[in-house]
Amino acid sequence: MGIISRGRAQNGQRAGTTVIAAGTKLVGDLALTDNLHIDGRIEGTVQSDAEVAIGEQGSIDGEIHASRILVSGHFQGNIEAERLEIAAGGRVDGDVVVGELIIESGAQFNGSSKIRGQEPPRQLGHMSDGEATEESEESAADQGTDNQKDSKKPAKTS
Repeated sequence: MGIISRGRAQNGQRAGTTVIAAGTKLVGDLALTDNLHIDGRIEGTVQSDAEVAIGEQGSIDGEIHASRILVSGHFQGNIEAERLEIAAGGRVDGDVVVGELIIESGAQFNGSSKIRGQEPPRQLGHMSDGEATEESEESAADQGTDNQKDSKKPAKTS
C-alpha cells in the first residue's frame, strides 16, 4: 500500500526519500525534488517534484504542491497534485485541486475538490442560449405557418 516508488525516479535515475521522523516538528517551507515521507509534523508549505506520503502518525498543516500525495495521517490546508490518495484512517481537511482523487473506505475528506481537466457537463444541444432561442422561435414560426396553411384551405360546404 502506498505510492512511494521504491527509490526509482520516473526518468530512470534513483530518487532519494527525505524522512521527517516521528517526534520531529518542522515549521516553515520545504522544497525538494525527491520523495518525502512524514511521520512527524510540518507547519508550512511543502513543494515536491515527486511524491509526498504522510504516515499514520504524521501531519501537515499548510499547503502541499506535489506530483502524487498519499495521506495515511492528517492533513489540513490546500493540496494541488496530479494524484491524491487518502488511505483508510487518513484525514484531509481543506481544498484540493487534483488530476485524480482516490478516497479509500474508512478515510475522511472534509472540504472541496476540483478535478483538473474536468469538462463542465455537456448540454443536450450544441448551441448557445441565444441560438437555441432563435431556433425555437423559428420552429414555432414554422409550425405557425403550417397552421396558417391549414386555415387558408377552403371550408367544405354541404
